[in-house]
Amino acid sequence: MWIGRNLPLTLVFTALVSLAVGVSCKGFFVKPTLTAVGITPATPTITDGTTNNTQQFSAVGTFDDGSHGSTSVTWASSSSTTVASISSTGLATAIGAGTTTITATSTIIPTISGTTTLTVVPANVTAITVTPQSQSTTTSGGFTLTAKDQAGNDISSSVTWSFSVGGTTVTGITETAGSSGGEVFTIGTLSPPQTPPYTLSIVASITVKGTTVSSQPVTVTVTS
Repeated sequence: MWIGRNLPLTLVFTALVSLAVGVSCKGFFVKPTLTAVGITPATPTITDGTTNNTQQFSAVGTFDDGSHGSTSVTWASSSSTTVASISSTGLATAIGAGTTTITATSTIIPTISGTTTLTVVPANVTAITVTPQSQSTTTSGGFTLTAKDQAGNDISSSVTWSFSVGGTTVTGITETAGSSGGEVFTIGTLSPPQTPPYTLSIVASITVKGTTVSSQPVTVTVTS
């Protein structure tokens, strides 16, 4: 008899417990919020020829729960008519030599975006020559170098410049485009530190789709 009377109360109690559990567990199913957008691969190089002239980019989202995954974005290229265009799916196609900024902007939170740099170099670079072969400067004077491919094209802004002293790589040298070609280099605070006089050994290189072409080293003697 008591069982019969208590059955409605039991059912009500069970329903209330289920509701409470459901509410308390709701937090476990909240969709994470996007906090950042990254682009892969980072800073690739392609050519303006008929081969190795495209690059597929992907956008990776970072979320407030620490997870990472694909996310919906729109793509843009800062030099879409002169260096490289990019499709709605993130496929960049080379147009001409130079650099362009690739941007992926979230379609969910348009204030969140990520960028990377795409470099387009002349096709079929098989050799790089850097001039002058040697020169002298001071720590405040800076110096200028020009890199050309086998056809004589100035590719100074497209190559990667590396610096070493006595076989040890040094950093702290900045570059800007020269007004009449080449690149102008300014010596800052080097790491590791160097005390004049010392000689910089400099190499220009290009890596396209895993293949690297490098110049012979040139030297710059820093006198004071």
